[in-house]
Amino acid sequence: MNSRPNNSKLDHPHHYSSSDPQRIIRLVLGAVMAFTVAIALPFLAPAAIFPGSMFAVDGSAPVVVDGHTVFRVTDTAATASATARAQTISRSLQQFVHEESLPEIGVDVSPTEEGLSTVWLGSPSLEDPQMEFNFTVTPEDTTSSLTTAAQAQEWADKLQETFIKTRQQRQPDYIQQHLWQVPVVPLVAALAHWLAGFIWRKYLYQLLHSAADSESDTGQFTTVNLFLNATLLLLRLGIWIGALLYATNLFPDTRRVSHRIISKLTESFTAETIPIGGNAISMLVIFRLVLLVLLVTVGARIISNTLKRRVLQETGINRGVQEAIAILLRYSLIFIGCIIVLQASGINLSSLTLLASALGVGAGLGLQNIVKDIGSGLILVFERPVQVGEFVQVGEQTGTVERIGARSSEIRTVDQVSIIVPNSHLLENEVVNWSHRNPISRIRIPVGVAYKSNPEQVRDLLLSVGRQHADVLAAPPPMVLFNNFGDSALQFELLVWVSQPSRQFIIKSDLHFALAEALRQHDIEIPFPQRHLHIDWSNMPIQPAPSQNNVG
Repeated sequence: MNSRPNNSKLDHPHHYSSSDPQRIIRLVLGAVMAFTVAIALPFLAPAAIFPGSMFAVDGSAPVVVDGHTVFRVTDTAATASATARAQTISRSLQQFVHEESLPEIGVDVSPTEEGLSTVWLGSPSLEDPQMEFNFTVTPEDTTSSLTTAAQAQEWADKLQETFIKTRQQRQPDYIQQHLWQVPVVPLVAALAHWLAGFIWRKYLYQLLHSAADSESDTGQFTTVNLFLNATLLLLRLGIWIGALLYATNLFPDTRRVSHRIISKLTESFTAETIPIGGNAISMLVIFRLVLLVLLVTVGARIISNTLKRRVLQETGINRGVQEAIAILLRYSLIFIGCIIVLQASGINLSSLTLLASALGVGAGLGLQNIVKDIGSGLILVFERPVQVGEFVQVGEQTGTVERIGARSSEIRTVDQVSIIVPNSHLLENEVVNWSHRNPISRIRIPVGVAYKSNPEQVRDLLLSVGRQHADVLAAPPPMVLFNNFGDSALQFELLVWVSQPSRQFIIKSDLHFALAEALRQHDIEIPFPQRHLHIDWSNMPIQPAPSQNNVG
């Protein structure tokens, strides 16, 4: 797999000089704010999109009137569940909303030892004797500081305020006063949508890509890009859902419809219907787990690269060892972080045994090549036959190892073309490593001169040219071999040693230019093969060609 180099890597338009402290302060503050939002999104977004006041949780359920959550009721031993109680109370209270007059609301306290209280509602002056309803307040519904009578009175007051508010929101004056907000809300949401993208790409993208030493191309699939795009999508989704909820909550009828839709979505995402071992989790938990795992991966990458840049590079150890330490630290942090995330989410690791067995079967069948590449990557990290920064030749391709990843490695050729090589190929196939253990290597340059040339003069001339090049090592010194008497030339070979294998092609070219010039100055001819063709006509019959007059 070959890919052309990204020119954006060669250009750095976002460099800030120390002479502009205000700009640096703005960059740091913006990056901190954006990164804080990215970390908080996995926890805040589910609560904003699926607010806890709108669905049943921890044995309690909301009582809703005209789309407004008024209070919450709990499970009781003598009656139905909290959800059934809340639905029954909500349906009955909704009938009073459409009445012409406000209902009368009162509280009755039971004289029994159970301490029950009742909230009752009825039509004023018995306008409609059928419109009567009451519900019981149990000790389970109260807080530790309130009695059932006080809790019932508090709920009665909230109901009174809710009915007054719903009646006011159905008046034409209220609708006219708030109708202008309907077209304004999408414009504000669109502005917030653009602003979120601007902050993400202006600050957070640059910060994380710089800290994680990752490609700055936002279209390339990397863990950092996946995390950034996922959090940006989540933030924008929250912006538009919030705008939609705000617009629909302005009026009772739209608020009731939106509450019904959100309630259905909430039940779907928060229902613990996915079994894992002996427990069941919801889609919301899985969604949070995915984002947290991405956050752990990005954090581990940032920490390992910070250690490599700030600490390991100062120690003076070679680049390959630095990369090996950084990779081991990164994978260790990811492993430990994922265990912590799973345990904090209430998932028992022992329940993942079946999943691990299934992955093992998959690895043995369809994923064996990927597992083989990952295992080869670990061998490359520990055994280090090939390290980052070394100059290697794999097949017909020659270049510098830029990265050794979990599944594949990147080799940058002298033409600045990135070659993605599976790790298993580096172990199974022959690899020429010019920099392994000792970067000093020898370059051979064959030279042919005419037979009339003086071999001693040619040897001295070749040695002089070799010593004059700046990249040729003085020790071991250059040497010249008289290899053979060729068909048309005396065959010599100049041997020089260099410490930069990646520059061997440039050094060869420089020596070729210098040798051609030196040989020309000393009138030493570089011969080329010549062939003379001799034709013997003595044994071949020669007949005159027929003349035109004899034809016909």
